[in-house]
Amino acid sequence: MSTGIRTIEDVDCVFPETLREALAALADGAHGTRILAGGTDLMVQWASGVIPPPEHVVSIFHLPELKGIREEDSALVIGAAATHAEIRDSVLVQKHLPALAGDLPPALLITDGVVVVASAGGEREIPLTEFFLGYRKIDLRPGEVIMRFLLPKMPKGGRELFQKIGPRAAQAISKVMGACRIVTERKMIKTAAIALGSVAPTVVRLWDFESWLEGQKLDEDVAFEAEQHVAAAVKPIDDIRSTAEYRKWVSGRIVRGFLEEILK
Repeated sequence: MSTGIRTIEDVDCVFPETLREALAALADGAHGTRILAGGTDLMVQWASGVIPPPEHVVSIFHLPELKGIREEDSALVIGAAATHAEIRDSVLVQKHLPALAGDLPPALLITDGVVVVASAGGEREIPLTEFFLGYRKIDLRPGEVIMRFLLPKMPKGGRELFQKIGPRAAQAISKVMGACRIVTERKMIKTAAIALGSVAPTVVRLWDFESWLEGQKLDEDVAFEAEQHVAAAVKPIDDIRSTAEYRKWVSGRIVRGFLEEILK
């Protein structure tokens, strides 16, 4: 490799110049090597002892192949190393995927898009609806790196909304968050995609509720019924952030709020 190995907290950290070099480094030590892309999560876990520091780290945040936001036919292509600020401030995102200004997992899930991952052996595409497997677990195999997201644009007649409920505005931790993409025509709901976070081990789509909602005429009565459906459907837990009972109530209120906002 054209760059050397640096030591950070007794961890050997490789700074490759290209994606090809990064994938080769991961392939050489796939099971004992971790990817580092900024470190806001991993560095905290290592320092607190939640997980032990690995022997080797490959830093990928700086790689140009993982950057950028561009338009491609009926989708936006967002690089895995695009920052949240870049996504939030992107004119393309504001026009075609406005919910992405919020927390990403629910906003990604409502697009029915795909994530492209790569290894030294090639690339594969994974539907986002199958990518989040559990708490801190995604469908990423040893030696793979997330490359980019292919996200279909919001269709004609569609609205995207995002809502997050937390302890206070200055704290990033959420009690419940949600995103929706709803397409209407003459007040009839043609399609609906709704995802909630912090109500299960990982972000969830409300598939049964979406089926119930599609074909309905959107009015105040449907918005009220929707609140009851969602509150009954989610199965959250009690934890340090909130209670299950409160999360069920808030989940229903968030979805009702989405529908009432679209009604305006």
